[in-house]
Amino acid sequence: MFNIEEWLPFLLAKTYQHTLTLMRSALDEFKLTPPQFVTLAFLWRRDGINQQELGTLMNVDRTTISGLLERLERLELVQRGQDPRDRRSWVIFVTKKGKALKEKLLPKLDRVSKEISRTLTLKEQETLIKLLNKIRLA
Repeated sequence: MFNIEEWLPFLLAKTYQHTLTLMRSALDEFKLTPPQFVTLAFLWRRDGINQQELGTLMNVDRTTISGLLERLERLELVQRGQDPRDRRSWVIFVTKKGKALKEKLLPKLDRVSKEISRTLTLKEQETLIKLLNKIRLA
C-alpha cells in the first residue's frame, strides 16, 4: 500500500523546504540567497573559472548563472573578466570582499548543517551524503 510518508520525492521535498528555511535564516544578515551562496561556494573552490564551467558544476543554465553573477557583482562579491583563452567567454573571480565573507559565513552555515543532521550519527551522515550525491549526479 502507498505510504506518502515513505515516498522518496515527498521526503526529499520536505527536507529541502526545511533546509531552505534554515539556510535563508543564516544568510539573511548577509543579504544573500541560498543560490547566491551556492555560487560563491563553488567559486571559493574554483576561483577563475568561466561561466560555462560554473554553470556545469552547479547544473544550472546560462541565463540562471548570468543572473546570479550579476547580483553577486552588484554586491561586489565577484567580478567578471574576459577569458584570456577565449575572448568570447568570461571568467569569474571572487573579490576580496567575497573572500572575507567566507570566514563570516561558513560558521553560520556549519550550524545549519549540524542542525539538519543532529539526529544522525557520523556514519549515517556520511552515508546520506554519498546517497544524495549519487542521486544528484545521476
